[in-house]
Amino acid sequence: MGDAAARWTVGQAARGIPEEIRRAAPADPWVHDPADLAPPHEPADSPSHRAGRALAERAAARTCAGASVLDVGCGGGTAAFGVAGPDPSPVARVVGVDRQADMLASFTAGARARGIPHGTVHGSWPDAAPDAGRHDVVLCHHVLHNVVDLVPFLAALTGAVRSDGGGVVLEMSEEHPLTWLDPLWERFHGLRRRAGGTADDVVGVLREELGTEPEVQRWDRPSRLPHGPEWVTRRLCLPADRVPEVATALRDLPPRRPGLVTLAWAS
Repeated sequence: MGDAAARWTVGQAARGIPEEIRRAAPADPWVHDPADLAPPHEPADSPSHRAGRALAERAAARTCAGASVLDVGCGGGTAAFGVAGPDPSPVARVVGVDRQADMLASFTAGARARGIPHGTVHGSWPDAAPDAGRHDVVLCHHVLHNVVDLVPFLAALTGAVRSDGGGVVLEMSEEHPLTWLDPLWERFHGLRRRAGGTADDVVGVLREELGTEPEVQRWDRPSRLPHGPEWVTRRLCLPADRVPEVATALRDLPPRRPGLVTLAWAS
């Protein structure tokens, strides 16, 4: 294991929630609400969507048919639908992979509403890779910071790309997206948390372990309102009667950093 992979693994493993806190939690802190990940009606004009769209357009021109797009950790389909729209679309089919069945239901509803042929695979990556098949464009947005063993995850993304000129587009935060909650972990649990892996570590893993040199684009998205105290209370493994305390604590937090990174590479 190279230096970057080791840094990532150690940092991400340290971000885990101690077992005694998890056991006492009234609800699973890692289950996402599909409503929180619903795609916008109009896709954002982001570097990630532009990179995925360019790959899809090249694939469609090469084959004289629409591109096939795989969205790993699809949620409601923001990544896939951002590449597929607006019309005229170069995308013939989208396939979503997610470990939550309700996310796949949301993805399916979004694809139907947009008139996009679609499929779904229920499971975690890279275990689900054999069922997902190979595609012209492989997308993976805001998933990596849930991953500890990064090398097989990234290798499976590349392996899911068809060999005739397709590629991968990955979007992630510069640093772990929940570091802004670290002061609250210390406040409510006395737990000091490590920073976790970074986008630079991912670039290093791609270079050192997979021999891949990704195109890197760093950008800022518009600032968003912080999550509400109910959401934060569940993330902190606290019972609902602590919501007022959490709401008070949220007022003391500094603004969240909006920095994002798009990584793109060919198969």
